[in-house]
Amino acid sequence: MFMNLFRVNLKTNKALLGLMIAGFLSACSTGSALDSRDPPCTKAGYFKSTNVVGGFHRCVYNTSIQRWIQYPYNCPTGLEFDESKQACVRP
Repeated sequence: MFMNLFRVNLKTNKALLGLMIAGFLSACSTGSALDSRDPPCTKAGYFKSTNVVGGFHRCVYNTSIQRWIQYPYNCPTGLEFDESKQACVRP
């Protein structure tokens, strides 16, 4: 039997709400975002990406969680990140 989801009160029917959320989450990509990241950060600064052409990342140490955070960026089309100049330049 088909249940009309527009007539179900999701505030009182938490099991149905849980199933709906699980369905939405399972539709998301299961690949880990960390798989495509550059090598882990070991010092602060901006570094050229080893995985993405024209990409670079910033490493920042977060003292509140005591770990390195990596922020990915991309240079505009046709440019590459130069670590010595700390800027996007023409190759």
